[in-house]
Amino acid sequence: MKNTISYRIRKLREAKDLSQENLAFELGLSRSAYNKIETGVTDPSAKRLQAIAKILEVDITAFFTDSKAPKISEEPQSQYGFATKSDFEELVKMIKEVTQEVHNLKATVQKLEEAKPKTRKK
Repeated sequence: MKNTISYRIRKLREAKDLSQENLAFELGLSRSAYNKIETGVTDPSAKRLQAIAKILEVDITAFFTDSKAPKISEEPQSQYGFATKSDFEELVKMIKEVTQEVHNLKATVQKLEEAKPKTRKK
């Protein structure tokens, strides 16, 4: 079992902390169809293997070698579900910028309110 392609795919997916649902979605498959690949019920085509290797960020030969699964480094491109760590960092940066813009707009509105001529109520 340990030397099958399906076993290696599962181990590499788990090392990337991806669920079967995540990988199935990226491949355009249902989770059950993807599960058949990992359980060895279905042999993936060469094209499908290339797609899986790309998603898992490994060379396609990782599915055929008896060596241990490559170590997954904690680089900025490490996966967090469907988004990478750098995606989250960029999102946090954008949120901070939007928050600053909102603060600036509030200050501008307040200045405009203060500068507006006051009308008397009768």
